[in-house]
Amino acid sequence: MNRNRRLAWTLGWRLASRSRLRTLLVCLAIALPVAAGTGVAAVTATAGVSMPEAEAAAFGAADGRLTTLSGERNPDATTPARLAEQLKPSLPDGTRLTYDIDVLGLTIRGPEGRQSTVDGRAVNLADPLTDGLYRVDQGIPSAQDGTIVLSSALADAVGITKTGQSVSIGSEQFTVSALVSDRFDLGHRLFALPPGGPKATTALASAKDLGSPRWFVTWPLRADLPSASGKLKSAGYTYVPSSQAAALSEQGDAMDSTALLVGLGLLAETVLLVTAAFAVIVRSQRRHMGLLAALGAPVQVTSSFLRTHALCVAVIGSLAGIVAGQVMARVAAPVLAERAGADWGPVDGAWTTSLVLAAVAVTVTVLASVLPSRAALREDPTALLKAVPPVHSTRRLRLRTAAAGALVAATVAGLAAVVINAGALTAVLGVVVFAAGITATALVLSSLASRKADTAYLPLPTVLRSALRSLLAFPVRAITTVIALGVVAAVSTTVLITSASVAHKQREDYLPELPDTSALIVSSRPLTTTERGALRSSTGATEMSTGYQRAAIARDGKQLPVSPRTDFLDCIDDRGLLKYGNNDWQPCYLASKSHIPFPAVGIADTEGAEALAGAMTDEQRQRYESGQAAVAVTPVGLTSEVSLVAMGRKPDGFVLENTATLPLIHPSTARETEYQQLPAVLISQAGARKSGIIPVGSPTYLLNADSKPAQQDVLRALPVDAQADSTVTVESGPSVVGAVARLQPAAAAISVLTTMLIVAAMVSLWTSDLRGEYQMLGAVGATAWWRRRLASSMSGLLIVVSCVVGTLWGIAASVAFLTGMDTDIAVPAGWLAVTALAAVITATVMGGALVPRRARAQRQA
Repeated sequence: MNRNRRLAWTLGWRLASRSRLRTLLVCLAIALPVAAGTGVAAVTATAGVSMPEAEAAAFGAADGRLTTLSGERNPDATTPARLAEQLKPSLPDGTRLTYDIDVLGLTIRGPEGRQSTVDGRAVNLADPLTDGLYRVDQGIPSAQDGTIVLSSALADAVGITKTGQSVSIGSEQFTVSALVSDRFDLGHRLFALPPGGPKATTALASAKDLGSPRWFVTWPLRADLPSASGKLKSAGYTYVPSSQAAALSEQGDAMDSTALLVGLGLLAETVLLVTAAFAVIVRSQRRHMGLLAALGAPVQVTSSFLRTHALCVAVIGSLAGIVAGQVMARVAAPVLAERAGADWGPVDGAWTTSLVLAAVAVTVTVLASVLPSRAALREDPTALLKAVPPVHSTRRLRLRTAAAGALVAATVAGLAAVVINAGALTAVLGVVVFAAGITATALVLSSLASRKADTAYLPLPTVLRSALRSLLAFPVRAITTVIALGVVAAVSTTVLITSASVAHKQREDYLPELPDTSALIVSSRPLTTTERGALRSSTGATEMSTGYQRAAIARDGKQLPVSPRTDFLDCIDDRGLLKYGNNDWQPCYLASKSHIPFPAVGIADTEGAEALAGAMTDEQRQRYESGQAAVAVTPVGLTSEVSLVAMGRKPDGFVLENTATLPLIHPSTARETEYQQLPAVLISQAGARKSGIIPVGSPTYLLNADSKPAQQDVLRALPVDAQADSTVTVESGPSVVGAVARLQPAAAAISVLTTMLIVAAMVSLWTSDLRGEYQMLGAVGATAWWRRRLASSMSGLLIVVSCVVGTLWGIAASVAFLTGMDTDIAVPAGWLAVTALAAVITATVMGGALVPRRARAQRQA
């Protein structure tokens, strides 16, 4: 038994090393899905939040945290020493505590006058219990009073470039001891003040609000936690262990479903290629198999050396795929983390997913090698000594039956996708459409071509006629290749059409945020007339409004936004769609002129109203200033009278409360398009007072220019002290369009690369099978150039047929599930043509390049 196993391993390794090009291509075909799945899994695992990372971000190096049961602010919140004395009797001896409290709305001013109002915390980051809360970028956190720790984003906003510089909080000066970053959001602006000192206490008194006190805690060894928890509850505190950070963890066992889906999907495509490759190998080894059988070798040896060959190829390909995937993850993860604005830390290899994919790849390859060899092993040894396998008379009947069944499956799936309006299910049915449709079409084309090839004359050039007959000499491989390449073309077509259709729908349904030549400025403070003039001059704007604020009413301690009752909002209210469970607003969306359900109402003076809505007559201006009328900025869905309503909460849903009903002024130059960022209606201060409406939010300014203003130019033109906390918005269009613009070339490139790999492998297999024909052509005087043209013609015929079939069935699948999802079809003809042309050129070049130039090399192939 051991000798037979050694013989099988020797024969299998020799077979793998003899045809190196074929072995290399099969290894690449196996490595591709393993590399893709490994790379996606590693990047996903790296981007996820692991349990240690979640514990460090929430609890530092402490065992847990003590928080107040009531969640209310303690009058001694700024004096941690006094709170610690009150807490000490409830704690076992040896307990270590570190104070922590949230600080809301503290204004920090930099050395150049730039200021920012941000949230932070009063906590001593120099204490060992807080290790890991933040990433330290520069310096060392200090526990001394008069020092402060800033995030790198906040330091950049207020003009701090290094540690040792000073910032102001009220009248107090603080020295920056360290710069830190939130690992999950590098752009997060925050600060940390060491609590307890007189300067820190004074600074905290100027904050807008403080949270409830809490403590990081580390227990002594053998502490009686149940007893301590009971005492803490009686004192008004509760203990939260660090294990609660599991809720923040986004990673399970590194077995990412997306990575497995990507890898296993590509492995399904690879099965076609691997099966065809081992069919060639079995065919080329028929005489060796017959000779072994004639010499009395057991069947296990013959089958084992084929499995050994498959195992060698699969293991090498899987290991290469794992290495390539890990390298790809280590290159891509830092780039993606930078774009995400986060610190993902070292790359997580996601080895479990990698090993699963490798095991599946090895299993699939070994099984694929068994299928072609089973029929050969059943034959008589004398039949195996023949070069040509037997032809079964029932093949054509089976071919027709398979074609009819696949076509029926594609038709049924397509009709079901059109009828069923469910995104995931229609997508699955769309996949069935092009998979079954391509298979049926390939089988039918093979049957028709086989009949035509028997005729004495084919209306084709000599090279193409020879190429067609060479393909039909191996119909199973031709069908397999057409299916494999057709699936690639269908997937690429579906991705291109779906993305273009979604982008087209987004363009049609998109409501612009602002006019193309305008910028909206939400300032941290009111701008003076001089500052507005300087801003308009530096940006080249033609007009700039005075500041306006959003309108709201005060109810039960809350501020409820006020909206005009447009035809859309009127429809929603009349149909009872504001009640819980009634959220289908689509009928009202289609029936209304307005498409914004709750547009804003602004409070502005006359100058600001005319900048936003257009010039008014003297009589209209007088009515507006006195509060007798409102003015329409975007009169879409409004009439000559407007009701201003606020949405309040009720036990069964929401209800609209009418606050005022005013005549509506429609300036002759009013805007005809709704804008999401602009108020639909403006009222004056006098009108707001009469209706009990109050202004809320930061002052907002609209800047109009002759061309689209640059966001950064407008922001830099603001006063220095207002830049940090002010925002500038310009119209950017639907975000999905930019994503589609990046997706289409990526889909085309992946399609072409996959086509290249499949064509290279198939042409290599054909070169092995057709070596006798090449030798015969060389013997009758055919040049190497003619033989390369023959191989190129074979590849070209395959890819043209596959592109046509795959594109047509991809369009059919796209129509099926896009219709099921009520989305219009948009066909990017340009990208489809570019993809098909690139695939044809690639296949033709690869086909000719893989044919050896010299007759001697061909005889050894």
